Parts: sequence; C-alpha cells; structure tokens
Amino acid sequence: MMEQTIAVSLGLAFALLLLWLLRPRKHSGHADTPIDTALKTGFPKHFQYFPQIRQALSAGDDQYLRDVAPPEVAQQAFRERRAVARNFLRGLHEDFSSLERLGRIVASLSPVVSRQQESERILQGLQFRLLYGLIWLHLSTGRVPLGQIEQLTELIGRFALRMEQAMAQISALSADRFTREISA
Repeated sequence: MMEQTIAVSLGLAFALLLLWLLRPRKHSGHADTPIDTALKTGFPKHFQYFPQIRQALSAGDDQYLRDVAPPEVAQQAFRERRAVARNFLRGLHEDFSSLERLGRIVASLSPVVSRQQESERILQGLQFRLLYGLIWLHLSTGRVPLGQIEQLTELIGRFALRMEQAMAQISALSADRFTREISA
C-alpha cells in the first residue's frame, strides 16, 4: 500500500511539474515595437518540451500505473495525463500561429516571394490543422496518439527552421543593399 501511495504521489508531482513548465511566462516591463513583439513571439516555445511530454505519456508509464496503482487512481492519472497532452497541444497551436504570423512578416519584408513558397506555407498550415484536429479527436475519445503529437511537433520545428533561414537571407540581402548604398 505504501508503494502505491508513493507511485501515485510521484505521478501527480510529475504531472504538476509538466503543467508548471508549460505555463505562460511573464514579460518584462519595457514596451516593444510591433516587430520586436512579432519576432519574440514568432519563435516556438512549447514544442521544445516534447521530450518531457513523450516521457509522461509513454506506454511504459501507462503499464506501470496499471500494475502498481489502484484502478481509480490509475484512471485519475490517465485523465490528468490527457489534460497535460491537451495543454501541450494548445501550446503547439500557439507556436504554429506565432510562426504563421512571423511568416507573413518575413514574406512582407522579402523582396521576392514565389508562388511556390506561398503554396508551401498554405499547405503546411492545412497539414497542421488537419493533424491538430485528428489529435484533438483522439484525445477526446481517451486515446493519446503520441506518434501523431511527435509529427506535429516536428512540423513546427521544421517551420521554425525555415523561418530562421528566411530571416537570415533577408538580413544578408539588407546588409548587402546597405553596403552598396553607402559605397555609392
């Protein structure tokens, strides 16, 4: 009985720790320009916690709870873990929305935006929304689709990498243009 109480306490403490890690951060007191705000909020912050989420939602943890905890305690832990997954999913949605906003800003600053790039951005948004909806549906039915959550996290990581590369290209073009204007 003592081992079960300890196991359940550790599981609940772990769930609370994950929720604490996913909470929104407070901002400093100085005012930012709209571009500063877009750049700060444009880069994803939730997807980086996926390793902790993967551990918390792993099949091994499920099995351990089934083996050690009383059924009602295990069910409560499963509900809390699904809530953690839903909160993480909301955070991923925030990350993607911020990246989309940043993508529009980068596109407006870019001298040339091809139709292919715009089509890729639209398709990526559609892919994100479909996968997000599918995961939300699975979570609503009691399942935790860890593989699909991983796919969604990777999609956001790739999108963030593309935004960084695009911003580096714009920065290089701007520096080149500035150099040419000074020497002219």
